[in-house]
Amino acid sequence: MTHNPYQQLTDELYAQLVHAPHAKPLASGASGSCITVASAGGFISFQDDKLPTEERRARTQVYTPEELAAFVADAKAGHYDQYLA
Repeated sequence: MTHNPYQQLTDELYAQLVHAPHAKPLASGASGSCITVASAGGFISFQDDKLPTEERRARTQVYTPEELAAFVADAKAGHYDQYLA
Protein backbone atom coordinates (compact mmCIF):
# COMPACT_ATOMS: atom_id res chain seq x y z
CA MET A 1 0.00 0.00 0.00
CA THR A 2 1.09 3.57 -0.67
CA HIS A 3 2.25 5.45 2.45
CA ASN A 4 -0.42 7.74 3.90
CA PRO A 5 1.12 11.22 4.36
CA TYR A 6 -2.10 12.81 5.67
CA GLN A 7 -2.51 12.80 9.46
CA GLN A 8 -6.19 13.76 9.23
CA LEU A 9 -7.02 10.62 7.18
CA THR A 10 -7.19 7.04 8.37
CA ASP A 11 -5.11 4.61 6.34
CA GLU A 12 -8.35 3.00 5.14
CA LEU A 13 -9.81 6.27 3.85
CA TYR A 14 -6.52 7.22 2.22
CA ALA A 15 -6.42 3.85 0.44
CA GLN A 16 -10.01 4.41 -0.69
CA LEU A 17 -9.06 7.77 -2.19
CA VAL A 18 -5.91 6.42 -3.84
CA HIS A 19 -7.70 3.47 -5.45
CA ALA A 20 -11.03 5.17 -6.27
CA PRO A 21 -11.98 5.49 -9.93
CA HIS A 22 -10.86 9.01 -10.84
CA ALA A 23 -12.91 11.02 -13.34
CA LYS A 24 -11.18 12.72 -16.25
CA PRO A 25 -12.33 16.26 -17.20
CA LEU A 26 -14.18 16.57 -20.50
CA ALA A 27 -11.70 19.28 -21.51
CA SER A 28 -8.74 16.88 -21.34
CA GLY A 29 -8.72 16.73 -25.12
CA ALA A 30 -7.29 14.18 -27.50
CA SER A 31 -4.03 13.68 -25.60
CA GLY A 32 -5.95 12.28 -22.64
CA SER A 33 -3.31 13.59 -20.25
CA CYS A 34 -4.96 15.39 -17.41
CA ILE A 35 -5.46 15.70 -13.70
CA THR A 36 -8.21 13.33 -12.55
CA VAL A 37 -10.47 13.65 -9.51
CA ALA A 38 -12.34 11.39 -7.08
CA SER A 39 -13.95 11.76 -3.67
CA ALA A 40 -14.59 9.63 -0.60
CA GLY A 41 -15.34 10.27 3.05
CA GLY A 42 -15.62 14.03 2.67
CA PHE A 43 -12.25 14.44 0.94
CA ILE A 44 -11.28 15.02 -2.70
CA SER A 45 -8.29 13.38 -4.38
CA PHE A 46 -6.37 14.31 -7.51
CA GLN A 47 -4.05 12.18 -9.62
CA ASP A 48 -1.95 12.85 -12.72
CA ASP A 49 -2.96 10.29 -15.34
CA LYS A 50 0.23 10.84 -17.38
CA LEU A 51 2.10 8.82 -14.74
CA PRO A 52 2.28 5.03 -14.49
CA THR A 53 -0.34 3.59 -12.13
CA GLU A 54 1.86 3.06 -9.06
CA GLU A 55 3.55 6.45 -9.35
CA ARG A 56 0.18 8.15 -9.91
CA ARG A 57 -1.19 6.49 -6.76
CA ALA A 58 1.94 7.36 -4.76
CA ARG A 59 1.55 11.03 -5.72
CA THR A 60 -2.18 11.31 -4.96
CA GLN A 61 -3.05 14.73 -3.54
CA VAL A 62 -5.94 15.00 -1.06
CA TYR A 63 -7.92 18.13 -0.13
CA THR A 64 -11.00 19.09 1.82
CA PRO A 65 -13.98 20.54 -0.05
CA GLU A 66 -13.23 23.89 1.62
CA GLU A 67 -9.63 23.90 0.37
CA LEU A 68 -10.75 23.06 -3.14
CA ALA A 69 -13.53 25.68 -3.06
CA ALA A 70 -11.01 28.35 -2.05
CA PHE A 71 -8.70 27.35 -4.91
CA VAL A 72 -11.53 27.34 -7.45
CA ALA A 73 -12.77 30.75 -6.27
CA ASP A 74 -9.28 32.21 -6.68
CA ALA A 75 -8.91 30.57 -10.11
CA LYS A 76 -12.24 32.01 -11.25
CA ALA A 77 -11.11 35.43 -10.03
CA GLY A 78 -8.00 35.17 -12.23
CA HIS A 79 -5.42 34.88 -9.44
CA TYR A 80 -3.53 32.11 -11.29
CA ASP A 81 -3.81 33.40 -14.85
CA GLN A 82 -0.08 34.25 -14.91
CA TYR A 83 0.67 30.50 -14.82
CA LEU A 84 -1.29 29.76 -17.99
CA ALA A 85 0.67 29.73 -21.22
